[in-house]
Amino acid sequence: MGRFSKVAVLRTTSWLEIKAKIRSGMLSPNTKYGAYLIMEITERAYGLDSMPCETSVEVVGNHRHHVSATTAYLQCPHSSKQQTERLFYTNRRMQNKMKINNGGDEHRLPCKRKDGWMEIELGEFFSGQTTMDGDDDEAITVSLKEVKGYQLKAGLIIEGIELRPNTKH
Repeated sequence: MGRFSKVAVLRTTSWLEIKAKIRSGMLSPNTKYGAYLIMEITERAYGLDSMPCETSVEVVGNHRHHVSATTAYLQCPHSSKQQTERLFYTNRRMQNKMKINNGGDEHRLPCKRKDGWMEIELGEFFSGQTTMDGDDDEAITVSLKEVKGYQLKAGLIIEGIELRPNTKH
């Protein structure tokens, strides 16, 4: 999965849904992958921290159907700019593991990348072995959505969705 040739800018909406699909035959077999939303938040952003988004990775093939789901905030909720900056500029490996606890539920948070963009992990999956005839070619769907809150939101810039081998332990 790659990045968009042009970025998408969320101006104002109450319904946010981002979805990407790929076939596992385009990926390395027998590899664990992480799916990441590559994004930026504008200075005038609002509503992105009011409700967590649902994230999921679904793998469907002839021999299996697997869904991993979690929740994430596009911005750290109810925090000062200083706390947010500290969060974004700490160790990236640590940030990918960082979660906030909100009433017993844990939510993922975005982290700053070396290239200046931010990323948030949407989930992970295992790309199985594909046979020569493509029988085991699986459909992988990655998504992020916030469709329940009806809170107006704006200021999100989407650069793309990135799939990369997951080297985390």
